[in-house]
Amino acid sequence: MTELGLVKPKPSNGGIVHQFTEGGDAGHANVYWFPTEAGPIVVDVPLTNGEAKKMRKQMIRPYRIYITEADPVRFGGLAVMKNPDVPAYTTPAIATEIQTHGDQRLAAYRKRVGDDVPSHVDAPSPAIEERTHDMVGEVEVELLPLGPAAADASMAVFLPKTGELITGDVVAGKEHLDLTWGRSVVWQDRIAELKALEPRLIYPGHGTSGGAELLDDTLAYLKTFHDIVASKVKQGAPAKISRNDANDIKRQMLAKYPKLGRADLLDRSIPAEYAVQLAALAPAPPAEGTPGAPASGTAATPSAGAATTPGAAAPSTTTSSTTSSSSSAGAMDDLLGSDSGSSSSKSKKKKGKK
Repeated sequence: MTELGLVKPKPSNGGIVHQFTEGGDAGHANVYWFPTEAGPIVVDVPLTNGEAKKMRKQMIRPYRIYITEADPVRFGGLAVMKNPDVPAYTTPAIATEIQTHGDQRLAAYRKRVGDDVPSHVDAPSPAIEERTHDMVGEVEVELLPLGPAAADASMAVFLPKTGELITGDVVAGKEHLDLTWGRSVVWQDRIAELKALEPRLIYPGHGTSGGAELLDDTLAYLKTFHDIVASKVKQGAPAKISRNDANDIKRQMLAKYPKLGRADLLDRSIPAEYAVQLAALAPAPPAEGTPGAPASGTAATPSAGAATTPGAAAPSTTTSSTTSSSSSAGAMDDLLGSDSGSSSSKSKKKKGKK
Protein backbone atom coordinates (compact mmCIF):
# COMPACT_ATOMS: atom_id res chain seq x y z
CA MET A 1 0.00 0.00 0.00
CA THR A 2 1.43 3.37 -0.99
CA GLU A 3 -0.65 6.48 -0.35
CA LEU A 4 0.56 9.99 0.31
CA GLY A 5 4.09 8.79 0.91
CA LEU A 6 3.02 5.97 3.24
CA VAL A 7 4.70 2.63 2.67
CA LYS A 8 3.76 -0.64 4.32
CA PRO A 9 6.53 -3.28 4.26
CA LYS A 10 5.79 -6.39 2.25
CA PRO A 11 4.30 -9.21 4.36
CA SER A 12 7.24 -11.46 3.46
CA ASN A 13 9.63 -9.43 5.61
CA GLY A 14 7.47 -9.82 8.70
CA GLY A 15 7.47 -6.11 9.45
CA ILE A 16 4.67 -4.04 10.90
CA VAL A 17 6.25 -0.58 10.61
CA HIS A 18 4.78 1.97 8.20
CA GLN A 19 6.98 4.70 6.69
CA PHE A 20 6.10 8.25 5.69
CA THR A 21 8.76 10.10 3.69
CA GLU A 22 8.61 13.88 3.93
CA GLY A 23 9.10 16.26 1.03
CA GLY A 24 12.21 18.10 -0.09
CA ASP A 25 11.70 20.97 2.38
CA ALA A 26 12.41 18.46 5.15
CA GLY A 27 15.26 16.76 3.32
CA HIS A 28 13.03 13.76 2.57
CA ALA A 29 13.27 12.67 6.19
CA ASN A 30 11.54 9.44 7.17
CA VAL A 31 9.01 9.24 10.00
CA TYR A 32 7.24 6.06 11.07
CA TRP A 33 4.27 4.45 12.81
CA PHE A 34 3.17 0.95 13.67
CA PRO A 35 -0.23 -0.48 14.69
CA THR A 36 -1.08 -1.82 18.13
CA GLU A 37 -4.33 -3.00 19.70
CA ALA A 38 -4.54 0.33 21.53
CA GLY A 39 -3.97 2.35 18.36
CA PRO A 40 -1.00 3.42 16.22
CA ILE A 41 2.28 4.39 17.87
CA VAL A 42 3.95 7.22 15.93
CA VAL A 43 7.72 7.69 15.86
CA ASP A 44 8.51 11.29 14.85
CA VAL A 45 6.19 13.59 12.89
CA PRO A 46 6.63 15.64 9.69
CA LEU A 47 8.07 19.14 9.65
CA THR A 48 4.98 20.90 8.27
CA ASN A 49 1.41 20.97 9.49
CA GLY A 50 0.21 20.04 6.01
CA GLU A 51 2.23 16.83 5.81
CA ALA A 52 1.35 15.97 9.41
CA LYS A 53 -2.35 16.14 8.43
CA LYS A 54 -1.71 13.82 5.47
CA MET A 55 0.04 11.31 7.67
CA ARG A 56 -2.65 11.53 10.33
CA LYS A 57 -5.37 10.71 7.78
CA GLN A 58 -3.78 7.34 7.12
CA MET A 59 -4.50 6.01 10.60
CA ILE A 60 -7.05 6.03 13.37
CA ARG A 61 -6.37 8.22 16.37
CA PRO A 62 -2.74 7.65 17.45
CA TYR A 63 -2.27 6.01 20.81
CA ARG A 64 1.14 7.51 21.55
CA ILE A 65 3.91 9.57 19.92
CA TYR A 66 7.67 9.32 20.41
CA ILE A 67 10.14 11.98 19.24
CA THR A 68 13.67 10.76 18.51
CA GLU A 69 15.57 14.04 18.10
CA ALA A 70 15.35 17.81 18.56
CA ASP A 71 15.29 18.46 14.82
CA PRO A 72 12.24 20.26 13.35
CA VAL A 73 11.88 17.59 10.66
CA ARG A 74 11.08 15.23 13.55
CA PHE A 75 8.86 17.42 15.77
CA GLY A 76 7.50 20.30 13.65
CA GLY A 77 3.98 18.89 13.10
CA LEU A 78 3.61 17.59 16.64
CA ALA A 79 0.62 19.76 17.55
CA VAL A 80 -1.34 18.45 14.56
CA MET A 81 -0.50 14.84 15.33
CA LYS A 82 -1.35 15.29 19.04
CA ASN A 83 -4.71 16.93 18.41
CA PRO A 84 -6.66 16.82 20.61
CA ASP A 85 -4.91 14.95 23.41
CA VAL A 86 -2.54 12.25 22.17
CA PRO A 87 0.39 11.91 24.60
CA ALA A 88 3.90 12.51 23.27
CA TYR A 89 7.14 11.44 24.93
CA THR A 90 10.88 11.75 24.53
CA THR A 91 14.04 11.80 26.65
CA PRO A 92 14.83 14.65 29.07
CA ALA A 93 17.82 15.70 26.96
CA ILE A 94 15.76 15.96 23.77
CA ALA A 95 12.90 17.76 25.55
CA THR A 96 15.32 20.32 26.99
CA GLU A 97 16.88 20.90 23.58
CA ILE A 98 13.47 21.50 22.01
CA GLN A 99 12.53 23.89 24.81
CA THR A 100 15.79 25.80 24.50
CA HIS A 101 16.39 25.84 20.74
CA GLY A 102 13.15 24.70 19.11
CA ASP A 103 11.80 28.13 18.21
CA GLN A 104 15.10 29.21 16.67
CA ARG A 105 15.33 26.06 14.57
CA LEU A 106 11.72 26.30 13.45
CA ALA A 107 12.29 29.94 12.46
CA ALA A 108 15.08 28.89 10.09
CA TYR A 109 12.68 26.52 8.31
CA ARG A 110 9.84 29.08 8.31
CA LYS A 111 12.15 31.49 6.51
CA ARG A 112 12.58 28.97 3.69
CA VAL A 113 9.31 27.05 3.72
CA GLY A 114 6.72 29.51 5.04
CA ASP A 115 3.91 29.49 7.58
CA ASP A 116 3.17 25.78 7.14
CA VAL A 117 6.04 25.32 9.59
CA PRO A 118 4.83 26.30 13.09
CA SER A 119 6.65 29.03 14.99
CA HIS A 120 6.54 27.14 18.29
CA VAL A 121 6.08 23.54 19.40
CA ASP A 122 5.66 22.45 23.00
CA ALA A 123 8.25 19.83 23.90
CA PRO A 124 7.03 16.26 24.51
CA SER A 125 7.01 14.95 28.07
CA PRO A 126 10.56 14.07 29.17
CA ALA A 127 9.58 10.64 30.43
CA ILE A 128 12.21 8.30 28.97
CA GLU A 129 15.29 8.58 31.16
CA GLU A 130 16.75 5.12 30.58
CA ARG A 131 16.25 2.04 28.45
CA THR A 132 12.55 1.25 28.77
CA HIS A 133 10.54 -1.87 27.94
CA ASP A 134 6.79 -1.77 27.33
CA MET A 135 4.01 -4.03 26.07
CA VAL A 136 1.15 -2.45 24.14
CA GLY A 137 -1.26 -5.28 23.52
CA GLU A 138 0.75 -7.90 21.65
CA VAL A 139 3.43 -5.42 20.52
CA GLU A 140 6.65 -5.31 22.52
CA VAL A 141 8.45 -1.95 22.44
CA GLU A 142 11.90 -0.97 23.70
CA LEU A 143 13.02 2.67 23.90
CA LEU A 144 16.74 3.40 23.95
CA PRO A 145 18.09 6.87 24.82
CA LEU A 146 21.31 7.45 22.88
CA GLY A 147 24.23 9.80 23.30
CA PRO A 148 25.93 12.05 20.74
CA ALA A 149 25.78 11.16 17.05
CA ALA A 150 24.05 13.33 14.45
CA ALA A 151 22.59 15.25 17.40
CA ASP A 152 23.57 15.83 21.01
CA ALA A 153 21.03 13.20 22.05
CA SER A 154 18.55 10.94 20.31
CA MET A 155 16.39 7.89 20.87
CA ALA A 156 15.88 4.60 19.04
CA VAL A 157 12.72 2.46 19.04
CA PHE A 158 13.08 -1.32 18.83
CA LEU A 159 10.40 -3.97 18.31
CA PRO A 160 12.04 -7.20 19.59
CA LYS A 161 9.38 -9.63 18.34
CA THR A 162 9.76 -8.58 14.71
CA GLY A 163 13.37 -7.37 14.99
CA GLU A 164 12.49 -3.91 13.64
CA LEU A 165 14.63 -0.94 14.67
CA ILE A 166 13.75 2.72 14.06
CA THR A 167 17.07 4.54 14.37
CA GLY A 168 16.39 8.19 13.67
CA ASP A 169 19.42 9.97 12.21
CA VAL A 170 21.93 7.61 13.83
CA VAL A 171 21.67 5.55 10.61
CA ALA A 172 21.16 6.61 7.00
CA GLY A 173 20.17 4.31 4.15
CA LYS A 174 22.38 4.84 1.09
CA GLU A 175 22.99 8.49 1.95
CA HIS A 176 25.85 10.50 3.40
CA LEU A 177 25.75 11.11 7.15
CA ASP A 178 25.27 14.53 8.69
CA LEU A 179 28.52 15.08 10.59
CA THR A 180 27.95 18.80 11.13
CA TRP A 181 29.34 18.45 14.66
CA GLY A 182 32.31 16.26 13.79
CA ARG A 183 31.37 13.23 15.86
CA SER A 184 32.76 10.46 13.65
CA VAL A 185 34.45 8.68 16.59
CA VAL A 186 31.82 8.86 19.33
CA TRP A 187 29.11 8.07 16.76
CA GLN A 188 30.66 4.63 16.37
CA ASP A 189 29.63 3.87 19.97
CA ARG A 190 26.00 4.42 18.99
CA ILE A 191 26.29 1.88 16.18
CA ALA A 192 27.79 -0.65 18.60
CA GLU A 193 24.83 -0.14 20.94
CA LEU A 194 22.35 -0.72 18.12
CA LYS A 195 24.21 -3.76 16.77
CA ALA A 196 23.95 -5.35 20.23
CA LEU A 197 20.17 -5.52 19.72
CA GLU A 198 20.71 -7.83 16.73
CA PRO A 199 17.94 -6.18 14.68
CA ARG A 200 16.63 -7.71 11.48
CA LEU A 201 15.08 -4.66 9.80
CA ILE A 202 16.48 -1.11 10.00
CA TYR A 203 14.39 2.02 9.44
CA PRO A 204 16.75 5.01 9.10
CA GLY A 205 16.10 8.71 9.58
CA HIS A 206 16.93 9.38 5.92
CA GLY A 207 17.23 7.10 2.93
CA THR A 208 16.06 3.59 2.23
CA SER A 209 15.25 0.93 4.79
CA GLY A 210 17.19 -2.32 4.84
CA GLY A 211 18.60 -5.13 6.89
CA ALA A 212 21.25 -5.20 9.58
CA GLU A 213 23.87 -4.43 6.94
CA LEU A 214 22.88 -0.77 7.23
CA LEU A 215 24.57 -0.69 10.64
CA ASP A 216 27.78 -2.13 9.19
CA ASP A 217 27.61 0.30 6.28
CA THR A 218 27.19 3.25 8.65
CA LEU A 219 30.10 2.11 10.81
CA ALA A 220 32.37 1.68 7.78
CA TYR A 221 31.40 5.15 6.53
CA LEU A 222 32.27 6.76 9.87
CA LYS A 223 35.67 5.09 10.00
CA THR A 224 36.47 5.97 6.39
CA PHE A 225 35.43 9.58 6.82
CA HIS A 226 37.46 9.93 10.02
CA ASP A 227 40.60 8.49 8.44
CA ILE A 228 40.41 10.60 5.28
CA VAL A 229 40.00 13.80 7.31
CA ALA A 230 42.77 12.69 9.70
CA SER A 231 45.22 12.65 6.79
CA LYS A 232 44.91 16.46 6.69
CA VAL A 233 45.19 17.05 10.44
CA LYS A 234 48.63 17.74 11.86
CA GLN A 235 50.31 19.82 14.54
CA GLY A 236 50.40 23.49 13.65
CA ALA A 237 47.71 23.24 10.97
CA PRO A 238 45.39 26.25 10.58
CA ALA A 239 42.23 26.31 12.71
CA LYS A 240 40.05 26.18 9.61
CA ILE A 241 40.66 23.66 6.87
CA SER A 242 41.94 25.03 3.58
CA ARG A 243 39.72 24.97 0.56
CA ASN A 244 42.13 22.69 -1.28
CA ASP A 245 42.19 20.16 1.55
CA ALA A 246 38.40 20.25 1.93
CA ASN A 247 37.94 19.70 -1.80
CA ASP A 248 40.41 16.81 -1.75
CA ILE A 249 38.57 15.12 1.13
CA LYS A 250 35.26 15.54 -0.66
CA ARG A 251 36.75 14.11 -3.85
CA GLN A 252 37.99 11.04 -1.97
CA MET A 253 34.64 10.51 -0.24
CA LEU A 254 32.72 10.81 -3.50
CA ALA A 255 35.09 8.36 -5.16
CA LYS A 256 34.61 5.92 -2.28
CA TYR A 257 30.81 6.40 -2.15
CA PRO A 258 29.72 7.48 -5.64
CA LYS A 259 26.10 6.35 -5.26
CA LEU A 260 25.17 7.84 -1.88
CA GLY A 261 22.63 10.65 -1.77
CA ARG A 262 22.85 14.02 0.01
CA ALA A 263 26.48 14.62 -0.96
CA ASP A 264 25.96 18.29 -0.08
CA LEU A 265 26.27 17.30 3.59
CA LEU A 266 30.00 16.86 3.06
CA ASP A 267 30.41 20.60 2.63
CA ARG A 268 29.66 21.19 6.30
CA SER A 269 30.73 17.81 7.69
CA ILE A 270 34.33 18.09 6.49
CA PRO A 271 35.26 21.40 8.22
CA ALA A 272 33.48 20.27 11.39
CA GLU A 273 35.32 16.95 11.58
CA TYR A 274 38.63 18.66 10.80
CA ALA A 275 38.10 21.18 13.62
CA VAL A 276 37.26 18.45 16.15
CA GLN A 277 40.26 16.32 15.22
CA LEU A 278 42.59 19.30 15.29
CA ALA A 279 41.33 20.36 18.72
CA ALA A 280 41.95 16.83 20.01
CA LEU A 281 45.66 16.98 19.22
CA ALA A 282 47.89 17.49 22.25
CA PRO A 283 49.90 20.73 22.07
CA ALA A 284 53.45 20.20 20.86
CA PRO A 285 56.06 20.57 23.64
CA PRO A 286 58.00 23.86 23.35
CA ALA A 287 61.42 23.60 21.77
CA GLU A 288 64.40 24.34 24.00
CA GLY A 289 65.21 28.03 24.03
CA THR A 290 61.85 29.09 22.59
CA PRO A 291 59.20 31.15 24.40
CA GLY A 292 57.56 28.95 26.99
CA ALA A 293 60.66 26.75 27.46
CA PRO A 294 62.39 26.64 30.87
CA ALA A 295 64.73 29.51 31.67
CA SER A 296 68.33 29.01 30.61
CA GLY A 297 69.47 28.36 34.13
CA THR A 298 67.13 25.46 34.69
CA ALA A 299 67.21 23.95 31.22
CA ALA A 300 70.73 22.66 31.73
CA THR A 301 69.90 21.06 35.08
CA PRO A 302 67.25 18.38 34.56
CA SER A 303 68.23 16.91 37.89
CA ALA A 304 66.40 19.83 39.46
CA GLY A 305 63.23 17.93 38.55
CA ALA A 306 61.45 20.63 36.58
CA ALA A 307 60.31 18.14 33.94
CA THR A 308 60.15 15.03 36.07
CA THR A 309 58.12 15.97 39.11
CA PRO A 310 54.45 14.94 39.27
CA GLY A 311 52.28 17.59 37.66
CA ALA A 312 55.05 18.86 35.42
CA ALA A 313 54.52 16.23 32.77
CA ALA A 314 53.53 17.07 29.21
CA PRO A 315 49.82 17.78 28.62
CA SER A 316 47.72 14.64 28.66
CA THR A 317 46.96 13.01 25.34
CA THR A 318 44.19 10.82 26.71
CA THR A 319 41.29 13.09 25.86
CA SER A 320 38.39 10.78 25.06
CA SER A 321 36.70 10.73 21.69
CA THR A 322 33.48 11.74 23.39
CA THR A 323 35.04 14.82 24.90
CA SER A 324 36.77 15.91 21.73
CA SER A 325 33.57 15.47 19.73
CA SER A 326 31.39 17.44 22.10
CA SER A 327 32.91 20.90 22.15
CA SER A 328 30.53 23.70 22.99
CA ALA A 329 28.29 24.92 20.21
CA GLY A 330 29.70 28.43 20.53
CA ALA A 331 33.27 27.28 19.99
CA MET A 332 32.28 25.11 17.05
CA ASP A 333 30.27 27.93 15.49
CA ASP A 334 33.39 30.09 15.59
CA LEU A 335 35.40 27.41 13.83
CA LEU A 336 32.74 26.68 11.22
CA GLY A 337 31.45 30.20 10.75
CA SER A 338 27.88 28.94 11.10
CA ASP A 339 25.01 29.06 13.53
CA SER A 340 23.40 25.67 13.95
CA GLY A 341 21.37 26.54 17.00
CA SER A 342 22.47 23.34 18.71
CA SER A 343 22.91 23.27 22.44
CA SER A 344 26.24 22.56 24.05
CA SER A 345 27.10 18.92 23.47
CA LYS A 346 26.98 16.62 26.46
CA SER A 347 29.01 13.48 26.15
CA LYS A 348 27.88 11.91 29.42
CA LYS A 349 26.11 8.62 28.74
CA LYS A 350 22.51 8.25 29.74
CA LYS A 351 21.62 6.34 32.89
CA GLY A 352 20.74 2.72 32.27
CA LYS A 353 21.89 2.70 28.65
CA LYS A 354 23.00 -0.75 27.59
